[in-house]
Amino acid sequence: MVNCEKCGTELKEGAAFCQQCGAPVPPPQPVTTTPTPAPEAVRVIDLAGWGERIIAYIIDAIIFSVIFGILELIIALPTISFVGGMPYFRYTPFTSSGLRDVAFFIYFLWMDYSYGDSIGKRIMKIKVTNLNEGHITLGQAAIESFGKAFGPLIILDVIIGWIFMTQKSQRLFTYLAQTIVVKGKTPQ
Repeated sequence: MVNCEKCGTELKEGAAFCQQCGAPVPPPQPVTTTPTPAPEAVRVIDLAGWGERIIAYIIDAIIFSVIFGILELIIALPTISFVGGMPYFRYTPFTSSGLRDVAFFIYFLWMDYSYGDSIGKRIMKIKVTNLNEGHITLGQAAIESFGKAFGPLIILDVIIGWIFMTQKSQRLFTYLAQTIVVKGKTPQ
């Protein structure tokens, strides 16, 4: 019910004047309800921890080293020499080489860009995404793959990340690429 603005008496519905004091009753205002937008849900990104990421990298390194080492050994078989009746290899398999680093870079570039994860990340159920949890671009994949493919650079990459990029658990090169690693999400 509505009350008179002058005397406070309860007014009858549809009254033009107050039955008590005679004050005019203003016409009813149309009720407009503007829907108030629902508060935006806070979006929580479940970032992968350093441990999960390091284990994923170790898995990738082991798998890649075995496969690439076997390929290098097959290619190196013609370099076997016999010295005093014993075979002598002028090649040591499973050692780092520039070619191996480039192949490792191409592996990470292709896997992260095409699928959002590598074999190690897939086993650990983590994905690399852009900052909005979407699919990364080829440029982002190239930048973030560079730091983990070339030998000792990964150590510097991780240490700088641990010290300076703690909020998003980023390595230096994932920070430069504007990517993050999340748990169990599929890039869109």
